[in-house]
Amino acid sequence: MGLILLIAVFVFFGVALILLVLVGLRNTLVRERNELGKAWTNVDQLLKQRRDELPRLIGTCRSYLTAETGIFDYIAASRAAEQKASPAEKARAASELTQALHRLFAIADRNRELSLDTSYRQLKKQLLILEERINAEMERFREQAKAYNARLGGLAGGIAGRAAGLRPQQTPTVPPNSQN
Repeated sequence: MGLILLIAVFVFFGVALILLVLVGLRNTLVRERNELGKAWTNVDQLLKQRRDELPRLIGTCRSYLTAETGIFDYIAASRAAEQKASPAEKARAASELTQALHRLFAIADRNRELSLDTSYRQLKKQLLILEERINAEMERFREQAKAYNARLGGLAGGIAGRAAGLRPQQTPTVPPNSQN
């Protein structure tokens, strides 16, 4: 009788310990998922800031680059596509807008008068700083998503995650050679 009671106590505490570990892991996964949401919000806010600056840049450049209407149309279309894109498509749309913006900079910098314009230089500097911040925040988001997905992909994380209804986080992908 004493041996059976001892085994029952060990089994009880073993099951309780496993449940505590799974609950702790579940809480960790939920916290990481919430942090991922915040990280993506940071990326999205920076993308919005960039979209909001573009009309000022285009307005400044348009008066100097009257023959270059194609790039302005392309930027406007890319801006609209990024704004309407789902979160899963947003990284690709943002990358296309970045490429269009760098094409405009290349064209504008060849125009001596425009490249000397103070407003243009300030806007370009602001947008390039935003680009750096977007890239840094996007990389941070990808790293957090990778860690979250790895934890969720483990045996214990998979059990705790399924019990909590958690799913792996899609990470935005960008075509090769499109990040500047």
